[in-house]
Amino acid sequence: MALDPEQVFGIRGLQLDAAVFDEAREGWIVHLRSVAANPPCPTCGQSASRRHSTYWRTLADVTCAGHQTLWRLVVRRMFCQNVACPQRIFAERFPALTLPFARTTTRLIDVFRSLALSAGGRGGARLASTLAMPVNRKKLLRIVRQTPPPATSSVRVLGIDDWADRKGLTYGTILVDLEAQQIVDLLPDRSAESVAEWLRQHPGVQIITRDRASVYADGARQGAPDAVQVADRWHLLKNLKEAVQATFLPWQTELRQHLGGAAALPAYTEAGTPLCTTASATEHIAACLPIPAHTPLQFDRIQELRRAGSTLHAIAAEAGRSRNTVRKYVALDTCPATQHRTRPNRLEPFKAYLTERFRSGCSNARVLWEEVRLQGYAGGATMVKSFLAPLWGQGMPEGNRPLPIPPLPSIRTLSCLLSKEPELRSVEKQHWVEWLSARRSEARTVVTLTQ
Repeated sequence: MALDPEQVFGIRGLQLDAAVFDEAREGWIVHLRSVAANPPCPTCGQSASRRHSTYWRTLADVTCAGHQTLWRLVVRRMFCQNVACPQRIFAERFPALTLPFARTTTRLIDVFRSLALSAGGRGGARLASTLAMPVNRKKLLRIVRQTPPPATSSVRVLGIDDWADRKGLTYGTILVDLEAQQIVDLLPDRSAESVAEWLRQHPGVQIITRDRASVYADGARQGAPDAVQVADRWHLLKNLKEAVQATFLPWQTELRQHLGGAAALPAYTEAGTPLCTTASATEHIAACLPIPAHTPLQFDRIQELRRAGSTLHAIAAEAGRSRNTVRKYVALDTCPATQHRTRPNRLEPFKAYLTERFRSGCSNARVLWEEVRLQGYAGGATMVKSFLAPLWGQGMPEGNRPLPIPPLPSIRTLSCLLSKEPELRSVEKQHWVEWLSARRSEARTVVTLTQ
């Protein structure tokens, strides 16, 4: 059955000669030729019937069956028979297929434009390569620059903020239609006069969201005096985080000293009695370690969402767990107990011997490895060295040393955590907030006011 190029490609005047799969290129090569009668001159529009010559054009097209597609198109050069036309010889054009001098089809350019607008230059190039349509990131950015801006319609809710052409040097103003979620215009500076002039030229703005700078406030009052000005949510949260950071900053040294005090103590006194045993260290550090993933709080949250009618997919996205875990929790009546799984360690039967030999004065890991090999140890020397590494320089087994305490998050991290709702925090971050609130009454007040 013969293929009609007009039905396959949607273009008239083309004849399909062959379509072969190139093993070297790992793609399709489609051979086409133009058979349209009397193509018109692009300058004067008069039909031409005298052929001058032919040449090949190679055009990249969208993928076919997951492979790259190249068109080999035979194009005719024609004599223009209009004596008054300055164009003596012309090549026939295919406006529905491609642009003059282009090496890609129009529909492939549309795909590249969508990728560039969605993922940017580098991201769009990586995605295009995955889709068997390789393209350079600079070409994607060039396509974006050549894309005409959308037609400006009446804007009811306008967002105003600054944007950096060169960060720290040159700034402008960006105007966004918040209802349509698209950029409306870019102003070359961030002055009240330019904002006011734009608002006068585009009446109909009822609500303006902006930062707390006086420049945009003055421009909004001058250009749209009847519009309601609203402080932008992002800037309010940013100012809130800065205020929390300024409050927490004087406590940073005190908190770190309190947290690191137990770890800084020596393991044994001069009399040889332990200051911090393994049990007491474990109890002290328990408050600093992450809470297990399936806590009763999270289990109750999943059950509550399920009773509210949420789907398993929505609950998994909300709780940050897999759908299989959510499905298991939904089927249970009570929260499952935490299960600690330990991998079998081939060195475990020989740890007591290694500890005794180390405390007796033999600290050479290679020698100790050879000794336990004679006793049946089948592992490598690296595992023995890793077991002995914490003991070097301390003269005591690992079990009698205080466990390390996780570092306190930075003040910036804590300020960001306080601006989130508790259910949006991870279990470890939520525990840090609770630990901080219990440590200082002022911190508890800051947490309450922030929420």
